[in-house]
Amino acid sequence: MAGAREITDEIRRRVNILDVVSAHVTLRRAGRNHKGLCPFHSEKTPSFTVDPDRGFFYCFGCHAGGDVFDFIMRTGALTFAEARQELAERAGIRLERSPRDEQASGERERLLRVVAEAAAFFQAQLRGPAGEGARRYLAARRVDPPIQDAFRLGFAPPGWDNLIGALHARGFDAAALEQAGLAVARPAGGGHYDALRDRVIFPIHDLQGRPVAFGGRVLDDGAPKYLNTRETLLFTKGKTLYALGEARETIRETGEAVVVEGYMDALACHQHGIRNAVASLGTSLTLDQVLLLKRFASRAVLVYDADAAGVGAAERGLDVFDQAELPVRVAVLPGESDPDALLRRDGPEAFRRICGAALPIFDYKLALASRRFDGKTVEGKVGIVNEIGQLINMVSNPVRQGEYVRLLAVHLGVREEAIRAQLRRIGAVRPEGGGARPPAEAQPASDATGRAVTEQELLHLLVVEPEARESLRGMVAPEMFVGPAHRELAAALVAGEAAGAGGPGRLRERLRSEAAISLLSRFLIAEPPAGDRRRAAEDCARRLRQFRLQEQVDALRDAVEQAERAGDGARLGTLAAELQEAYRELKGSAQAT
Repeated sequence: MAGAREITDEIRRRVNILDVVSAHVTLRRAGRNHKGLCPFHSEKTPSFTVDPDRGFFYCFGCHAGGDVFDFIMRTGALTFAEARQELAERAGIRLERSPRDEQASGERERLLRVVAEAAAFFQAQLRGPAGEGARRYLAARRVDPPIQDAFRLGFAPPGWDNLIGALHARGFDAAALEQAGLAVARPAGGGHYDALRDRVIFPIHDLQGRPVAFGGRVLDDGAPKYLNTRETLLFTKGKTLYALGEARETIRETGEAVVVEGYMDALACHQHGIRNAVASLGTSLTLDQVLLLKRFASRAVLVYDADAAGVGAAERGLDVFDQAELPVRVAVLPGESDPDALLRRDGPEAFRRICGAALPIFDYKLALASRRFDGKTVEGKVGIVNEIGQLINMVSNPVRQGEYVRLLAVHLGVREEAIRAQLRRIGAVRPEGGGARPPAEAQPASDATGRAVTEQELLHLLVVEPEARESLRGMVAPEMFVGPAHRELAAALVAGEAAGAGGPGRLRERLRSEAAISLLSRFLIAEPPAGDRRRAAEDCARRLRQFRLQEQVDALRDAVEQAERAGDGARLGTLAAELQEAYRELKGSAQAT
């Protein structure tokens, strides 16, 4: 019996990516490839390219890329398992399912039925006599009935077992409701009670529009103000965005997503025509949420509350946008406003103006740091560098990092070299869990650009040129690369070499981040450098070695200075010898090129 990987390979062989893509995009031949308007963002000039021979697509506009499975997952908002099933049926391949898979699928379908019945119950309660208070609350918050219907709002009446009783009559026991997060077991086996009571209900839908969980808000100022049903087989809070199903088409058309904090903010946006708004379910944004958003958006605007809690949440959320490599700006709301209040008070045009004036991540962080520290004093400048340095050291793109260093130097009126030295110091003592970033990321912009170009050129050659891979066998390691996507792709190439299994499809299977998948797709579709590719790859590898040796020299120089200031003679002698050896290796490497 063929294994799962072999079956996936067979599906890939049987399904023509051109046939799949052509159902969504009008394609025209362009050399060995085919081009059309991208289905993932709005454009007038075709930048979406399909390579039928390699089975990959790539958009040179929004950078979406991948194989036929990725295309189906993106267009249908499907999981890999769902896309694999759909393509297997298209290819005439029957997928064997284990008893465990059958059980899990059956369990999921049962929970979906439970949650759908609960959603219908809550909606009926909002419209009935029990929902009068909830309707008054929504009217006071100016949530119009059409928006209530579009988002299927509901009401959980007071009482301990209204939902349990209603769904029991529909054939669902309390244990099923507990598994769906809708009922809570009483201590010592005393039965169950409804998880949500006397609250306005906000159904949370998956990308297929099916309710999978609920949020509830009290009608008064009681605590907790908001309450979500617990995580289940259907729902993981950190992997879900409220209103994404309703917003995704507008996000695709505009290329931009507006990210707010809570349910009411998202509803207010949609009611006022801001139909590309999603909410983070009132929690700090996670990497999974931003990666989900990146499937539809090429950029984002973060619009959180203007109070201290909102500013803190915005600051925490910015790091994950950089990790996901999704460009983001931050809208600064006046006073202590929130999006809901601003829209009700000033209207959608004011909201759009604020979003249009949103600050890039660096400018926003610099503005906050400049409020906390006096940039005219030495101590204040050090404080600003230390605070902004945490952001700069987190930046994965070396070109962007070099530009941030330049901008910070201009703002503070200090030399770039002084800022880079401080970045190396604070980079060595970054908060636990952040992970120290290589000193190379504090290079001058020109050096960083040269390194990024060299890394990409080498990876491009390794992806498309077997002779280059053979020539550098055993000589390429992920730690040679600075960019996270570069490192991930390099690791996949090394793993494929060790396993003796190649091909673009298998290489794609080893990648997890969208940035690395995009990079692989671009390399497969773009024309590789002309000339002797094996020699070009060897030259790139030598240049990367020089970059790494220069890093060692710079780091050792800093260590020598610190040892001199500390009067540590023993350590100074050791470091001086290491620095001399590093200089020798760097000089020898330069002479060899």
